[in-house]
Amino acid sequence: MPPKLPRNTKQSLIITYLQTTKTCHTLKELEKTLPPVASIPGMQVKEYIQELVDENRIRVEKIGSGNWYWSFAGDERGEKERARNEVKNEVERARGGWEKMAGRLAARRGEIQREREDLVSMTGQQGEEVEVLRGELLGKKEVLEGEWKRVREEVKKMGGVNDGEEGKKSVMEMKAETERFRAEAQMWTDNVYVLEGYLRRLAGGDRDIITAVQRECYGEEYVEGEGLREMNIP
Repeated sequence: MPPKLPRNTKQSLIITYLQTTKTCHTLKELEKTLPPVASIPGMQVKEYIQELVDENRIRVEKIGSGNWYWSFAGDERGEKERARNEVKNEVERARGGWEKMAGRLAARRGEIQREREDLVSMTGQQGEEVEVLRGELLGKKEVLEGEWKRVREEVKKMGGVNDGEEGKKSVMEMKAETERFRAEAQMWTDNVYVLEGYLRRLAGGDRDIITAVQRECYGEEYVEGEGLREMNIP
């Protein structure tokens, strides 16, 4: 009963035998000589030989009507050398790829740093522009407040006129004047919204900056989370 050996050990014994004989063998010869050498059944010799051929660990050549098998120590060393060179080449390619990616990463980091510096510079410029816009909004706010007060006074006067008073206004005139006041108020409101759009563009969409400017400029007319209070004329 042959001893039970691992498959790779049996393969190594076969290669050692072929290298020791230093000659070529037919499959028929190997089926007779290998079973006691490698502890394998004769019917499995062909299977083992084919595996070693597929793995390029032994050579085969068709001579005449049959195949001849052999393995020389120099051939195995050559295979190992070729395998080592392939691994070395793979390592070199991997190192080259890594160095290339490292260079790209360093370049990208430089770009990000420059973008940050540009952003800091731009933010400072935008801060100055926001201050200018703030002054414009405050001016518009004063104009709107004055216009709103005037409209309210006019509406109060229209509400207090009696039918018998001299110089009274007709209903149609009062309606027309009210519409005119409403149109003017809407026009100024639209102007404020235009300035708000400009403010959002300068602030880069920063809600904290936008809210702070709106709150300071609109004063009592500011509605938290909405902006300018809707003006409803009675």
